Amino acid sequence: MRKSEIMEGVECESSKIVANNTVAYIRKDGTRVIRLHHTDVLEFPKTGEVVFNSGGWKTVTTKDRMNEFQNVATIIQDRGLWYLFPSNKNKSARIPYFDGIIIKDGKILNPVDSHHDVEQILLKKIQKYCTELKTLQRLPVPSGGDCFMCQFGDTNMGDDHLISHLDELYIHGSLIFNALKHVGYTDPSVIFHMDIRDSIVRAVRKYFKAKLGLAS
Repeated sequence: MRKSEIMEGVECESSKIVANNTVAYIRKDGTRVIRLHHTDVLEFPKTGEVVFNSGGWKTVTTKDRMNEFQNVATIIQDRGLWYLFPSNKNKSARIPYFDGIIIKDGKILNPVDSHHDVEQILLKKIQKYCTELKTLQRLPVPSGGDCFMCQFGDTNMGDDHLISHLDELYIHGSLIFNALKHVGYTDPSVIFHMDIRDSIVRAVRKYFKAKLGLAS
């Protein structure tokens, strides 16, 4: 993305490209910001805090940018979950990551109950869904009888909508096509009709994780 696209609608005093799809800029109040695509992944207020925010996109690139452009903590991924290690703490003192977490002088200023229990449940549901998809004798073809919302394509359909598909093991062609488009297949019909099942399952897994804000 060009800097003008990344910074569209953002008011700032100055800005510069610091990495691929990444801009460092300064707000009018003096807050320094690292922006990846359209998400401010790191904020550095003048009062000394550091604020972390994935914007729901817990990708490898997001984690790399967070780790590269600050030195108060390290974020790691373990079994599909993100953890944060304050730099001045013992390595065993890992903290479940959450968007909006604020650190100053090695302390979490806004501790909350961990969301990891919920995330682990979702990961298990996604795994069960993908196992069911992998063992289907025949892939369901997209049709007018599919989920009405999924027929509109890769839109912001909301957590409840997608979680209901996981709960019901509702596997349909429109969702599979959306997943293939999401991971970059410009013509999903090719891989769909060839039934390259492993690639399809990987795409569906990544799709659910991305849409539900889980680490990819």
